[in-house]
Amino acid sequence: MRVLITGASGRVSRLLVPQLAEHHRLRLTDVRPPPYPIDGAENAGAEVLLGDLADPAVAARLCDNVDAIVHLAGNPRPGDGWDLLRGPNVDAVTTIFDAASQAGVARIVLASSIHAMGGHYWRADEPGGPPVQDDRAPHPCCRYGATKVFAEAAARVYADAYPLSVVCLRLGGCLPAPPHRGWLDTWLGVTDLGQAVRRALQADIRFGTYTITSANPRQVFDLSAARNDLGYAPTQTSIACADGLPDGPSTMCRPQMRDRR
Repeated sequence: MRVLITGASGRVSRLLVPQLAEHHRLRLTDVRPPPYPIDGAENAGAEVLLGDLADPAVAARLCDNVDAIVHLAGNPRPGDGWDLLRGPNVDAVTTIFDAASQAGVARIVLASSIHAMGGHYWRADEPGGPPVQDDRAPHPCCRYGATKVFAEAAARVYADAYPLSVVCLRLGGCLPAPPHRGWLDTWLGVTDLGQAVRRALQADIRFGTYTITSANPRQVFDLSAARNDLGYAPTQTSIACADGLPDGPSTMCRPQMRDRR
C-alpha cells in the first residue's frame, strides 16, 4: 500500500513514520522538510514532497497514485485563535479531501483529537464514573477541538458522497512517556499509536470515529468502539511511567468563563 502522510515534520509523524515504514511505501509531505531522520523509511522507498496542502494543485499532486492517506497535518496548539487555526485545520482539510476524492484514494485516516470531546472530560463523574463513549455528541473544550469536530463532520460528508472510506482517530496526548501526572488519564504511547493507525488503514469500515489512548488506569474515554471495530488492543499504560512524575495540568483545555462586559 502506498500511503501519503501529511504533516511529516510534526511530532506525531516523527513517532509514527518508522512504524509505518515497516509495512507500507510512504510519501511524506509538509511545508518544510522533516527535521529528523526517517528511520527505515528510505529502505521502504519513501519520497518527500513539500508544499502547502491548502493549495489545490499541491494537494492534487500529493494524492496522485496513493492508496491511502494518514492526515496528521494541522496546527496542534489548543490555545491559538481562529486566525491561526483556520488555514491548517479547516481549509487544508477540505482541500485534501477534495483532492483525495478526485484521485480515487480509497482510505483516509484522519488525526482528530480528544479535544473534540474535551468538554465531556470536565463534566465526567469523579474517578469510578463511567467513561465517555464515542457515540456521544462532540463537545470540544477549545477552538482547536472545534476545528477537529469540523474535520470529523467533513469526513462524514465525503464518506457519504464518494467511494472513500474515512477513519477518524481522536488521539490522546502522544509522547514516549507522560511528562507529568496531568497526562496519566489520556496518554497515548508510541507503540499503541502505531498499532491504531495500522489497524485503521486496514479495517473494513466505511466511516467511524474512535478515541485512541493507551490502557491507562483511569479510562476517562471508552475504548470499546476502537477495540470492537478496529481490533485495537492497547499494550501500554501510563501507570508504568507514573512513579516520580511531577504534578501538571491535564491535556484537556479547561473552559473558562469569558467576561461579557
